[in-house]
Amino acid sequence: MKNEDNTVPLDDPGFVKSQDDREKALQELSDIGQEMEKARKVYEHDNDTWWNGLSEKEREDAFYAVCKRLHQGEIKERGTYRYVLYNVFGFGGGMYVAGMDCGYMALHNAIFDGEELMAMNAVNRIEVIDDTGRICVKYLDEDERVRYNLQDDNRTLKVFIDKVHKIKLEDL
Repeated sequence: MKNEDNTVPLDDPGFVKSQDDREKALQELSDIGQEMEKARKVYEHDNDTWWNGLSEKEREDAFYAVCKRLHQGEIKERGTYRYVLYNVFGFGGGMYVAGMDCGYMALHNAIFDGEELMAMNAVNRIEVIDDTGRICVKYLDEDERVRYNLQDDNRTLKVFIDKVHKIKLEDL
């Protein structure tokens, strides 16, 4: 039964049942999460046991094979996380979460960000743009380079424009 303002009383049987169903579903989700975490720890232990059982040559071969594929997918092809997993390594969809669990997604993101940062070192123009448009444009001279610095617990990005002092061979 509803009140005049369309609110449902807390003791309404339908409301009580929906709250009970919600609590039950949340508990089931929690239980599933705990089981998944247990399975992840077992897999991690089994994987470490497998690794430690390999000979040095087998570990070297595994390391080489993985690094070669990471270099191909991440650096040469600049692939997405999924692209590298599915197209370079040839895995199926089941490896998506495993790749996150072992830290590959974080590694992928760090590689991508690092490559982009390296490319930014060669810029010759800096623009600051907000929702009103360009608020600052700075063209760099031939002898200027950009340097970036995070400060204030990574809440402030400072961009420095430094003069590059070229040393002539005759000055040595």
